[in-house]
Amino acid sequence: FTPKDATLVIDATNAVIGRLSAVVAKRLLEGEKVVIINAEKSVFSGKEKTVTEVYYRRRGMTQKANPEHAMKWPRRPDFLFKKIVEGMLPKHSNRKTTAMKTLRVYIGNPENVEKAVKPVKTSEELGRSFVTLEQICRNLGWNKK
Repeated sequence: FTPKDATLVIDATNAVIGRLSAVVAKRLLEGEKVVIINAEKSVFSGKEKTVTEVYYRRRGMTQKANPEHAMKWPRRPDFLFKKIVEGMLPKHSNRKTTAMKTLRVYIGNPENVEKAVKPVKTSEELGRSFVTLEQICRNLGWNKK
């Protein structure tokens, strides 16, 4: 257990995104500050076509009464990773707002981050196909500049 003032830096390279998000959500609720680097290199288990369809359908969902009030799903990998973690936190709670303020997600590795912890489950341990978050975001229309 780390002190509440400490910042946990996690390298998301080849990390299974669902498992990593669950760990991050738990740490955020405990009051830790979490920094995720290389978010675009995290992976979903499954085939690229299937995973892309799921997130493409989510982007297309609208409300019947007022389509402008529909939930927005981002295309950028860092924002999408944050949205996935946000979905694992308690709904309609101040704890969620406080926890999300202490989460930072980066594409690539910024210079000010020193050392990073490797996640528990990686794509090498998966016995099936996987696709990176960057590939999914490119299929949704994200253009890396």
